[in-house]
Amino acid sequence: MIDKPLNSDEVTDEQKKLVDDIIYLRGRIITSYSQVEFLLADIAVKLELKFPYPIAARLKATKRIAQLKGYETYRGELEEVCDALADFDDIRKYMAHGWANLEVDRIGNHQFQLLMYERTGEGKFEMMSATSTRERLQDASDNITAYTAKVINLFRRIYFEKGLEQPE
Repeated sequence: MIDKPLNSDEVTDEQKKLVDDIIYLRGRIITSYSQVEFLLADIAVKLELKFPYPIAARLKATKRIAQLKGYETYRGELEEVCDALADFDDIRKYMAHGWANLEVDRIGNHQFQLLMYERTGEGKFEMMSATSTRERLQDASDNITAYTAKVINLFRRIYFEKGLEQPE
């Protein structure tokens, strides 16, 4: 994450905290996205008896379910949460598949450089890069966490009202 080992005397406590923060925020972002991925698959398995693996297939299945008789009352909300997931796709990819490097200038300003490969064709890849700060990553984490809570509450309501969850 930084050019020196974290146990080096040259690494400040603030730099160590920034590294800890990105690790924590990375986990929140990936976990939140994964919770939504699971719910999209779960409703498809329960209602279509299929397991759509790619996220695009899960989104299509959920939108199909929103067209089913008895589920039309949820259509707008289901389409909204499906469409909103795309807002978090890039940050999720960088957090799940990328490299993060902390850069700090002489006066203590920081930024994280994020790197990942993206497939551009058969056997072709391009190095993608982005930069962020701890504050921007915190905002992204807060936004996806709030979105995930909205999705969980919607699915909880659907499962309860439609009897999709059976007591054990």
